[in-house]
Amino acid sequence: MAKRLTADDRKSTLANQQADIFQPLAQQGDFAELCSALYERELQQLSQVDDMPVAALQRRLASLPHYIRHAAHGCLNAAKQSPLKLDVQNASWQAPQPTKVPSSGTSAEKQVSWFSKHAALGLVVPVLYRTPEFTTIMLDSIDRVDTDKQRLRLNYRGWLDFAGQGEHAEDTLLKPNKRIMTAACCGHQWNHKGRINPRTLMLRELLLVATLDWKKFQMALRIAH
Repeated sequence: MAKRLTADDRKSTLANQQADIFQPLAQQGDFAELCSALYERELQQLSQVDDMPVAALQRRLASLPHYIRHAAHGCLNAAKQSPLKLDVQNASWQAPQPTKVPSSGTSAEKQVSWFSKHAALGLVVPVLYRTPEFTTIMLDSIDRVDTDKQRLRLNYRGWLDFAGQGEHAEDTLLKPNKRIMTAACCGHQWNHKGRINPRTLMLRELLLVATLDWKKFQMALRIAH
């Protein structure tokens, strides 16, 4: 009969899993700095969540080492061919921020035509997120395509039609281009006065950035669910 784990056993196992992220075959340098920055960020975010059940919090903590290692490896690999600069100390991507929100520079008809041809499961796309206080561009991935109704469902932002309108008024699907994707990867933000400090990308967005093929501009989701 398998030994039943006590509460102390579970805490020890969780601690070992968390510590393991800092011991990837004794690797040092950029990988270690990225992991440290990501871990600090995620724990800070989790510490501010008030209504998360204990079991859910334990699952999040237990899965962090896997996703942080995955994100760190992905960032370092992506940096080899990305036009953006990777800041390993802050786990962020850097590029000059334009004075205004970049646009797709295309008509609604051309956008519908583009998504009709290219929308596919796993494709990473940009979503303009606008509130009265600020505007930014988020990254999300397609998990369902409804060609008949010319719409798609994103993993995080829900349903949007090919023309860009979503079920949330603040969301607008954009046809990707280099300027838009650069802004999304770097967390650029604007308000009514102009540029403001970039936001910190969520871990899921960093994972998506690591999948971008900047040469051909084809985006594919490679995250194991």
